[in-house]
Amino acid sequence: MNETLEAEALAPRVESDILSALQAGVFPSKFWDIQDDLCDCIYQRIGSWTNPYLAETLEVRWCCIWAELYKQFPQFVRVTPAFQDGNTKQWVKEPQDWNGEAEMPKAIWYRHLARKLGRPIEDIRAEYAEKDHLRPKGRGDAISFLVRISGEWRGINLASRRTVAND
Repeated sequence: MNETLEAEALAPRVESDILSALQAGVFPSKFWDIQDDLCDCIYQRIGSWTNPYLAETLEVRWCCIWAELYKQFPQFVRVTPAFQDGNTKQWVKEPQDWNGEAEMPKAIWYRHLARKLGRPIEDIRAEYAEKDHLRPKGRGDAISFLVRISGEWRGINLASRRTVAND
């Protein structure tokens, strides 16, 4: 009974806080992204849902939640220090060199270096933040996907984050 009274007393204050935040424009400046490097999780996974009819957006850093769950239930977690090659079904113990079509994303590069050098990701991030020229640039052999925009055919490299190419 006492808890109900407390909740009823808090409701107007919570509603007021929400309205104040909306009026002040306290909104995220950018959305989370799986390559944003805002956490130290090896596999960055982000969930994002938005609904115009509710005027609400939900973002979840699943990777961070999972990391906390792993601590609570270690008997259900298994990490193998090797990559299982899907073609050969063999375990590969060494991190592979980048062979992507586009440049290696910074978040993956930091984790790659941390694993390869056996160092904490925080140290790698601090040391390599200004050394982007060392980041693998990719093969550059991507085939453009052609789309027609305003009557003009343009190539889009789906492996890149760059804008539409004017070929």
